[in-house]
Amino acid sequence: MFSAGFEVMALLRLFMLTFSVLIWTGFSTVQASERITGFDIKAQSKSVVTSSGTSLDLMVSDKRTFFKCGEPLSFAPRMENDWSTVEVNCVSENWSTVLRNNQTFQIEEEFENTFDPLKSKTVVVRKNITKGEVLTEDHLSYSYQISDDLPGGFTSMSEVIGRKAKFNLARGAVIKTRQLEIVYPVEKGKAVLVVADNSRLSITVNAIALEAGQLGDMIKVKNSTSGKILNAIVTGEKKVSPLTNM
Repeated sequence: MFSAGFEVMALLRLFMLTFSVLIWTGFSTVQASERITGFDIKAQSKSVVTSSGTSLDLMVSDKRTFFKCGEPLSFAPRMENDWSTVEVNCVSENWSTVLRNNQTFQIEEEFENTFDPLKSKTVVVRKNITKGEVLTEDHLSYSYQISDDLPGGFTSMSEVIGRKAKFNLARGAVIKTRQLEIVYPVEKGKAVLVVADNSRLSITVNAIALEAGQLGDMIKVKNSTSGKILNAIVTGEKKVSPLTNM
């Protein structure tokens, strides 16, 4: 009698365990089928065109799973005008994720082989630029663009180098006048260091800038000790190099 009751209880436990596993397996299968994958996200992102005119190429595994979404996803740069990282949003299900964008663009050597008489050489961003960063030649490249489509653009790097970015600028984007501000490493009326050196000697004196200047500009400065006015070249932040004897 005791043995029969024990067997019945054991069979009952086995039945309940099997039933639970079936329910959980079925639930997991349903949940998985409702999710979207990295492949789905990349497929939707192909219809998005960035500010530089290129399509998104999101870096995510095709097999990675995300929550379900009952409507088309939305894509936007995580930082304004910078498509190096993209925020993917599902408004209906209230979730989002951030993915890197493997964006590429043609470099200057390639542009030389794509000359078009109807287009002009235009300065573009070679690598991502952060807001507040001062532009150097390393940040820049050239692209041939239709002139009428690019008001406010630059045709020479020399017009851009030394200016400060007002916004984050994405790689491949055409640089516009409104995106930059002029930076003066030396400001009129401010103290500067006049540095004169050669292989054997270095002399530094204090002076006052009589003009504002960008890197490479020639300005006049006044020796704080002697009062002598000198012509000097702006070489850095609050630094100049004299063109005449101090």
